[in-house]
Amino acid sequence: MLGQELHERTGMILRLHHENHGNSTANNFGEGEIAPLPGMHPESLSEAEKQIRNYLSGKRSAADQSPQNLFASVLFGLDMSLRTLFKSRKVSEFHGSEASGRNFKPAKSNISGSIIPVNGLATGSGIALQRECEQLQKDGFKTIKLKVGRLTLQEDIERVQLARKILGNETALRLDANRSWEWDDALIFAEAVKNCKIEYCEEPLRSEGQLSNLQKMEQLYEQTGMPLALDETLWNASTPEQNFPAANVSMSWVRALILKPGILGGWDSTKMWIDHAQKNGVQSVFSSCFESGLGLNWIAFMAGELLSELIPTGLDTSKWFAQDLINPHFSTNQGSYLLPNSWPKANDDLLEQIDDGTWENGVLD
Repeated sequence: MLGQELHERTGMILRLHHENHGNSTANNFGEGEIAPLPGMHPESLSEAEKQIRNYLSGKRSAADQSPQNLFASVLFGLDMSLRTLFKSRKVSEFHGSEASGRNFKPAKSNISGSIIPVNGLATGSGIALQRECEQLQKDGFKTIKLKVGRLTLQEDIERVQLARKILGNETALRLDANRSWEWDDALIFAEAVKNCKIEYCEEPLRSEGQLSNLQKMEQLYEQTGMPLALDETLWNASTPEQNFPAANVSMSWVRALILKPGILGGWDSTKMWIDHAQKNGVQSVFSSCFESGLGLNWIAFMAGELLSELIPTGLDTSKWFAQDLINPHFSTNQGSYLLPNSWPKANDDLLEQIDDGTWENGVLD
């Protein structure tokens, strides 16, 4: 991930219980995942834990009085736990504007039936990539995303050409470069894969400042015609207007916005970008940052609720986990995720084993 190897994922599960007239109902709770990912979230796990403890205890700094000023990972988990706690619209004790933003909307009690398409994720080279692509097709994925930018430029060009050859024209091919290339390399790459029918390439250019990057990506599109998508560009902008000053940058060259609710900060922030994308005729693609199945299920639910047209989401990261936190674990079938009949919950036995250090090799005792 972004130049570093990760062998474990750390985070917190926030569980909020509802007390009705002083009587605590043990089974009436909502859960949210707070798991800042190193290299993607600026806050550490310890900083996130301190902030959510202070927020829930009322020990809030002036800057933390509004939930929108919380760390994105904290707001994502708080928002998720509140919305899954108050699944019924009839709950009158809760004031959404105070706790989770102006447009608070409880989650549905019954979430079953929605089928969320997922893009398969491929990372290999040579024979390994060939096997990955063939297996993903066999598993029913209609869209596949290939990570590029970590090998030599020529190796990545050959990987894209190989993937397209194996996949044929029936499977959409997305690329994610994670801001890996200088201008000249990006230009060479775009020209080399021009005939590979790329749906889009995410963030090909190394960052040189927000406005400069946007202008250069617009130039790259104009010179090569390679469709582009924005991901990291959205992370530090509080509003679309901050990202796309009307006098300098248009969105005519942007194919898609990659929306990571865990980085954008939850429901309202994500919806703001969806509205902006719709206004400009741009696709909105939901994606994850290595959440557990608990967080992935919530992102899938958000996609189903907020998008008028379901576009394959980036939720295939679950396959790298040795053990999930929910049972049954998050998994896809025929290239899609089927929302379960009821809200998944973190497995208490597994959480206890992780907490006391007795969990080993992803196996429950």
